Amino acid sequence: MLKRVDVAVFDIIKDAKEGHFQGGVHRFSLEDHGIDYAMDEYNKDLLTDEMIQKVEQAKKDIIAGKIDVPDYYVLQKKS
Repeated sequence: MLKRVDVAVFDIIKDAKEGHFQGGVHRFSLEDHGIDYAMDEYNKDLLTDEMIQKVEQAKKDIIAGKIDVPDYYVLQKKS
């Protein structure tokens, strides 16, 4: 999994520049490209086209709300 800090930094700077910045916790997701999975020269040969298609479909289903992913922060508060 990739935590796309570059996306977060860019969005925060953009918000500040446009006068929309608000302090506090900012959470990013698959939908806003704040997290993703790594696909590079080190692992691309390990994955078949079928595997990639299934992962991409799962991403779409998570974004659409068809797959419920537990919220880590909510789970931590309960324990």
